[in-house]
Amino acid sequence: MPDIMNKPRVVIFSQGDEVITGALVDTNAAYLAEQCRLLGFDIVRHVTVADDMAELIQVLKEVDAMADICLCTGGLGPTQDDLTTEAFSEAFQKTLEMDLEALEMMREFFAKLKAPMADVNKKQALLPTGSVRIDNRWGTAPGFTAVGQQCRFYFMPGVPFEMQQMMETFVLADLQRQFNVDQPQLITFRSMGMGESSIQQAVDELDIASDIRISFRAGMPENELKLLFPKHYSHQHIQAYIDDIKGALLGSVFAVDGFGQSVKSLPDCVDQLMAKNNLTLALIESLSQGDIARQCHPAWLRQAEVYPNVDDLMVKFGAEGKEVGEGLAVDLVKAHQAQHATNCSLIQLYERKTDSTVAVYTAVANHHSELSSTKEVWGRPLRQQTVASALALNLLRQLIQDL
Repeated sequence: MPDIMNKPRVVIFSQGDEVITGALVDTNAAYLAEQCRLLGFDIVRHVTVADDMAELIQVLKEVDAMADICLCTGGLGPTQDDLTTEAFSEAFQKTLEMDLEALEMMREFFAKLKAPMADVNKKQALLPTGSVRIDNRWGTAPGFTAVGQQCRFYFMPGVPFEMQQMMETFVLADLQRQFNVDQPQLITFRSMGMGESSIQQAVDELDIASDIRISFRAGMPENELKLLFPKHYSHQHIQAYIDDIKGALLGSVFAVDGFGQSVKSLPDCVDQLMAKNNLTLALIESLSQGDIARQCHPAWLRQAEVYPNVDDLMVKFGAEGKEVGEGLAVDLVKAHQAQHATNCSLIQLYERKTDSTVAVYTAVANHHSELSSTKEVWGRPLRQQTVASALALNLLRQLIQDL
């Protein structure tokens, strides 16, 4: 096993005309980068190469000279533009041999589909000498891992599902066997309502050790703060950092991911809380135009209505002539809660202030209490809808946690 004192250097290699031209979005590279980061590896380059034999051979040699690991996707199919295996064999003088077990697995796959296997598919069972096959039980093309001159290459199909299954069933474990690196602990603070610059300033005021890697991911409406802790940090030490950062971010953190729990987004956080507490929701939304309902799990969303025209909503509740605002939203959600056999109710009203600004009034209630908020939202209609949805889900989260 190589004893890599420094973090292994990784190149992520994507092959195919459809990727280099933008006809397909390369989601594989993003997935592989995240897996490498979680393992504690350093990603030094992303490379995309067209279906061209000379280019593939040249780039494979360049990668071999610069990296310890290369994760490759694409080019393992049966057609004439699938050149990856042949390019590797040419680049490093490896002969190709028919892997009879891979060939039999392909025949079994086609038999399950009740479809004949074309002769061109046999090409996919040709693997370089000295390589280790990576079984593909989800498609036809087997992958393989092999060493060039110094770099260890992992070749996987370009189909995202097949590639991810190979990573999870073989590649991740093999990487940890081959490279002696302590896996770090990633902690992600998911927040809303505090801008990236304000988060940065709050973090700067804390005494965070220099060996903890800090990164940000700004989004709309959520922001992420990521801390990557070396393995030697104890549970108690990490928890102390979590407590300090949550305090510094002034209540904007709605979830901490990676320390005994997995929360991937605000809707995911709400979904987990609703399921954990066995709650149901009745929902009326206006500005978000159904976006809140689309993010709710059908298991707990009992009723959802959309009123793009707030006047129609006012007529529904007999509130014509009343001033639209947070107080009215509270009154309506109380009435709504009394009428429905659900644990929680949520109502969203809005009032247009200018051509690009609206005031969003949101209220949530259960049988014991209610919460409400007023927020001016600016920008294009899609941005307004997105922010309005997030404000509503975040208020629902707060109500549940107050339970």
